[in-house]
Amino acid sequence: MTPESVYLAAVLIGLLYTLYSGRLRPDVAGLLVMLALMLPWRPVEGAGLQPILRPAEAVAGFGSPAVIMVAGMFVLSAAMVHTGATEILGRRALDWGGRSELRLQITILTVVTAFSAFVNDTTTVLIWMPLVLAVCRERGYSASRMLLPLAYASLLGGQWTLIGTRSNILVSDYLRSRTGEGLGFFSFTTIALLVAAVSLLFFVLAGRRLLPRGAPEPSLASRYEVAEYVTEVIATPGPDTAGRTLGELGLDQRHGVTVLEVVRGEHRLAPSTWMRLLEGDVLIVRGRMESIPRVLAERGLSPRREMAVGDRTLRSVDLRLAEAIVAPQSPLEGKSLEELDFDHRYGVSPLAISSRGRSLRERPLRERLFVGDAILLLGHEKELERLASDPALFLLETRPVPSVGRWRAAATLALLAIVAVTAATKLLEPTFVIPAAAVAALLLRCVSMRQAYASLDMQALVIVGAIIPFGTAVERTGTAHALGEAVAHSLGGLGPAFVLGALLLGTVLLTQLLENAAVAIVLAPVAYEVALSSGGDPHTFLVATAICTSSAFTTPIAHESTILVMGAGRYAFRDYLRLGVPFALITWLVTWGAAVVLYGV
Repeated sequence: MTPESVYLAAVLIGLLYTLYSGRLRPDVAGLLVMLALMLPWRPVEGAGLQPILRPAEAVAGFGSPAVIMVAGMFVLSAAMVHTGATEILGRRALDWGGRSELRLQITILTVVTAFSAFVNDTTTVLIWMPLVLAVCRERGYSASRMLLPLAYASLLGGQWTLIGTRSNILVSDYLRSRTGEGLGFFSFTTIALLVAAVSLLFFVLAGRRLLPRGAPEPSLASRYEVAEYVTEVIATPGPDTAGRTLGELGLDQRHGVTVLEVVRGEHRLAPSTWMRLLEGDVLIVRGRMESIPRVLAERGLSPRREMAVGDRTLRSVDLRLAEAIVAPQSPLEGKSLEELDFDHRYGVSPLAISSRGRSLRERPLRERLFVGDAILLLGHEKELERLASDPALFLLETRPVPSVGRWRAAATLALLAIVAVTAATKLLEPTFVIPAAAVAALLLRCVSMRQAYASLDMQALVIVGAIIPFGTAVERTGTAHALGEAVAHSLGGLGPAFVLGALLLGTVLLTQLLENAAVAIVLAPVAYEVALSSGGDPHTFLVATAICTSSAFTTPIAHESTILVMGAGRYAFRDYLRLGVPFALITWLVTWGAAVVLYGV
């Protein structure tokens, strides 16, 4: 191996370690890779120390067509959400499919898979999860029986088209850099359809028995096992309460209850330790069952009304329960609710957290948050509406169709159809038509400029732009060619079909641990060179590799789609393994077999 190949191998190992361990944010790890490529380290006679890539080449990924197409994909997805197109289509489909558990599962696996072919896979989960949960509550189904199929459907649909997921765009962009022509819009569809069909058949015959046998979807309070009550107490005349601060009253320290809100006349005030109580103030407090009698026995406090934490009774005081998911790239990640001063920041009170399949009820304010954690919130309608617009959290509730006019929803769907038709017929290049459709959505006011900017997943764009040059470096230094020759030499005697099978198996294994965009960038040049060295077709090798990068079924850590459903579905790691391993094996075997049979590898 050349010194350059050894250096790139070290950079790659460092990238894989940081991504898998989570010691650095993925975008920071990507930027470090980019910097490593432009670091002068290798001595060149007469030129001193030189980098692998010149600075202009190392940052060229941010000007790549792939970045522009990924950004356009995010904007089109946002237009689908904000025009209500997804709500109109999705609710009708789920209502029709909700007549039985199996029928609803089949509906999710078919409709959501088709939907995800044209909308980013992570966005697909965020759009459909509230709709699925609403149907579960209405029909009495368990969310744990529905949300994992939803996540898997988003991944299966991402395999179908060029814009289904970022990895497809990246592989196509690499092929364009080598041959001048990228992959077609539907180049993936034939094989991906077979993968989805076999996956659905397996699920119906056996896979659904591998899902957790959850109970019918209960109310939010009972699902989080919140063994607490909310009580109203009124401050009575006298020195025991009136004139004292909440800190001096010390209900939290002495009785283990929390003051959620102080009602003073017509005003609702957020509590603070220095707030001084007045006669007639109403304190809404929360505590465990055994704590409530002690609070009601306090001198200076008298009970006003007691109610269990349940949707119906809470609405009687203009309070209601809601559930929120910590969104990908949320600034809340890694921080506790107490550290964030969550109550005052959002004006709602957290009751419990479901983190990675378990409820954290004892000291929820001190628990550090992770992407996909679900938080049970208590608040007023106005505060919850304000929370729904915060990108840091995703409120799991069915929202009404936005009043922007049904024609804008139809226009958004028409734009997606135009992208598909023009790309499929090669009338226009996807590099042009995808951003053009995004701009058209802005001009037609299907999505505002503010909403478009908010929809951009900057972490994903930075990862793509920063790591794309690594593929260039692997090719430029001859590392990809040397690796392809080595693979072909060791396996070439078995034929290109066997070489492809080994490559796809390695892709499936790697994508269980790493984000699929990073896997695509690393493996695209390898797949291309392996195809050339073994006598296979590079186009077929790259299509098959792209499909297998979207098979992150077996762990919740490799893809945002699987992380997002973990808290709301109360899944444990083993739940992903039980159902995900067969799905991943199906993707590998069907993709390999279809590529060999249909394309004569």
